Amino acid sequence: MIEFLRGKLLRRSPAQLLIDVGGVGYAVNVSLRTSELAGPEGVEIGIITHLHVREEAMELFGFGDSTEKTLFLMLLSVSGIGPRLALRILSSTTPADLGRMISGGDIRSLMLLKGIGKKTAEVMVASLRSSIAKMSWETRSETNFSTAESDALRDAIMGLVTLGVKEAQAEAAVRKAVQKTGDKATAGQLIALALQEV
Repeated sequence: MIEFLRGKLLRRSPAQLLIDVGGVGYAVNVSLRTSELAGPEGVEIGIITHLHVREEAMELFGFGDSTEKTLFLMLLSVSGIGPRLALRILSSTTPADLGRMISGGDIRSLMLLKGIGKKTAEVMVASLRSSIAKMSWETRSETNFSTAESDALRDAIMGLVTLGVKEAQAEAAVRKAVQKTGDKATAGQLIALALQEV
């Protein structure tokens, strides 16, 4: 599976990024939020991805942070929500606000999101409420993943994932390491410190 891409952003639209990775162009479907975080065309970016495989197609979806990806995968587990609708939902609100709506059982607010009717909102709450209530929202930062700092951060997170650490746990540990070291640490230094947290 393709879990992460790093390359030059060739083209950006509200719903899709075209990224050149070693001479291969990857079309990555994204939320409006992730598109805005990507920065201007021509910069090098890193992006967390999910390859969605169906009988008739393979599509690549990208996320500005692991929280957004986690919510995307959770939404896919809800009956009646496919990847396109999941992206529309994530484009309509922030991950933190969506998490609060679901964990708080706020059907009315969920129904204001694009493509969500009462029945789907009720199924979302019933299916995801307990899982989402366990997630922490206040510590998630809205980092721009085109910066050098977040390049090191994402490299460290992906390094920990490669070592067998769960992605959410890896991100939390790396963010704690960043608080100790500041924004000048390399990915290797962050991994070494983060391993003490997991």
